[in-house]
Amino acid sequence: MEDLNIADEFSFDKEKEIARSFSKRFQWEMILIGVGQALVWLSLWPLVIFNIIPLWVGFIVATLCACLAYLPSHEAQHGNYSRGNPKRRWIDSFVSHFSLMTLAFPHDLLRCTHMKHHAYTNDPIKDVDYDTATAKSFFEVVVRIQEGATKYEEFAEIYKDDASFMRSFNKGVLIGVGYRVALLTLVVIFPLQTLLLWWLPGKLGTIYTSTFFSWYPHYQTEIGRYKNTRFWSHLVPRYFNHSMQLHFIHHLHPGIGHFDEPKAIEALKPFLIARQVPGAEDIPARVSLNPLITT
Repeated sequence: MEDLNIADEFSFDKEKEIARSFSKRFQWEMILIGVGQALVWLSLWPLVIFNIIPLWVGFIVATLCACLAYLPSHEAQHGNYSRGNPKRRWIDSFVSHFSLMTLAFPHDLLRCTHMKHHAYTNDPIKDVDYDTATAKSFFEVVVRIQEGATKYEEFAEIYKDDASFMRSFNKGVLIGVGYRVALLTLVVIFPLQTLLLWWLPGKLGTIYTSTFFSWYPHYQTEIGRYKNTRFWSHLVPRYFNHSMQLHFIHHLHPGIGHFDEPKAIEALKPFLIARQVPGAEDIPARVSLNPLITT
């Protein structure tokens, strides 16, 4: 962790104390979004199959659901529903598994690789998102996403001696096989519906997620706690990209719930300026519809 002879009033301990005050609230919004989009997506199948709604409408709604599917799982991967309470861990697991149906991605695989992303952000060997973060264009992001299973096999080799990682990884692989079997079965019975309600929306949702979670927040950043993520500007309101302009605060304090990040950014702005975080001085006094943060 960088030390710039920070004044006591901006010490890391005080930074953590403020962050903890935003890391207590139950994340009911994320549960509503995660479970809600999955239920909407499931309802599309009978609605389309029985010609209650046209397939093109189902495709549009399914794509929107796919774009909403990852963030609730992301909160679960960090345990932000259970908050360390063993009796509530089932909520993390349930919300993540249920929400990720739309993307056909296993919770356990994403969780173990995402934890390594946090531990080794921007490390060219150990960071699972490094290939996406270093893409030079949106087109390159799309191309790199297509590596799919090959990419995860490489990280299984890198972390083969990490027993905890491999347990989660192997469990995720089994669930992933289950998704593939379900897709292959459905494509035989309902070929066009499977293509436009699951496979293609899942691909588009993955591109959306990779662009705003992996590429923009880490593009052209370095290794280091206060250097590995960035603030950035966007022309549209932040709700259209899950407020990922504020993703910097998540990497500093992953326990802060997503909907509490704006207030946390406002409170921690003096600390980020003291640490000479690029863009920190441009954080507005109040983060609203669009934070208007420059890089």
